[in-house]
Amino acid sequence: MTDLQDKTSLPNCDILISNARLLDREGTWDVALETGKIAAIDRKFVSGAARKIDARGGLVTMSFVDPHFHLDKVLSRDYVGALSYSEAFARAREAKAQFTVADVEARVCAALDLAVAQGLGAIRSQVDVDFATRLVSLEGVLRARERFKNLIDVEIVAFPQEGIVTDPQAPGLLREALSMGIRLIGGLPEFERTLEDQRTHIATVMDIAEKFDARIDMHCDYTDLPQFKTLEMLADMTLERGLQGRVTADHCCALAVYPDDEAARVIEKVKQAEIGVIILPIANLQMLGGEGVTPVNRGSSRAKELLNAGVNVSAGADNMYDIWFRFNRMDPIDTAYMTCLSTGMRTDAEVREAFEMTTSRPARLLGIENYRLDVGGRADLVVHSVSNLVDMLRNIPGRRIHIKNGAVVGGVEASTWSAR
Repeated sequence: MTDLQDKTSLPNCDILISNARLLDREGTWDVALETGKIAAIDRKFVSGAARKIDARGGLVTMSFVDPHFHLDKVLSRDYVGALSYSEAFARAREAKAQFTVADVEARVCAALDLAVAQGLGAIRSQVDVDFATRLVSLEGVLRARERFKNLIDVEIVAFPQEGIVTDPQAPGLLREALSMGIRLIGGLPEFERTLEDQRTHIATVMDIAEKFDARIDMHCDYTDLPQFKTLEMLADMTLERGLQGRVTADHCCALAVYPDDEAARVIEKVKQAEIGVIILPIANLQMLGGEGVTPVNRGSSRAKELLNAGVNVSAGADNMYDIWFRFNRMDPIDTAYMTCLSTGMRTDAEVREAFEMTTSRPARLLGIENYRLDVGGRADLVVHSVSNLVDMLRNIPGRRIHIKNGAVVGGVEASTWSAR
């Protein structure tokens, strides 16, 4: 943190947030915002701010970041729903065949409206690029991104969901997507039929990424079946090619059901390869865990072991009312809360870690600059009505104000009533 400001008066600023609690400072503070940055923080300011927001003793935090979402599929469950991930993969192309650019754009805009209101300042979206949707989904998401460019940052991953070997059209479509300016390429090696085809899938993605100087964000160990070893395969090939720090692995559910010694070996490789890991606790809680009466795995990988090993672990929401998941409301506080529950985070420090997995950790993963609640930091903030993280994750009804680039862009107002 910077030294406290000595002055109690401040020249005019764009926004002055008063009576705010900050996670790493005692007491209440005033936070002044000017030209998209945090201009000053002090106990009490006298300022002619253009706009004043009284936090009323509530927390002010950096805005939330969702590192893994499928925006192109949001609100598409009415096309076709599924009860298991195997059924979802088998029927996904039925839904995508009905997508149009305008349809995708409209559904994404509806989702982004919710995201902005609830405090999401940035989101990384997987977007299918394959024989079933070709570039339709990508074009729809690009249109929606343009409409929301001043409200939320949308980063796009070109995602070959139907495979690489199993979908010969995918490599060409991926190259076309990257030629349009996309700088992230995804993958799903488990979709392929053999181990050799899985290796070909990863190698092809890496070949394209290297040609276009793109980063890689790949679904790995997606299922909770221990015979799949795609995370280790990805780590090995990342090290072989010298792509350390340029690769992200998503889901990593099978890692949780490996024997402990095998999991420790894979985690060490992930650390050496500087691979960031994203868990998806909300959707995976419902979709994984076996198809019997009692679920046996909760789909949140080995988050604590990965964190203890020094791996950057983030949490995302994955889906909303689509083929894979029938719920969700684009609320990042739900993601942090479910991260606590699904990973067994119980202590105050662990609750804080779950919060960081939806804020600072994914911000680092996405390379968001000046993401810090300090003087000079970017003015992407959320003003909460609660004064501590536990009450935040309890999601007590109240006010939430979202500030993006120094301007108020959305918020939540909640109330309750009783016949009493």
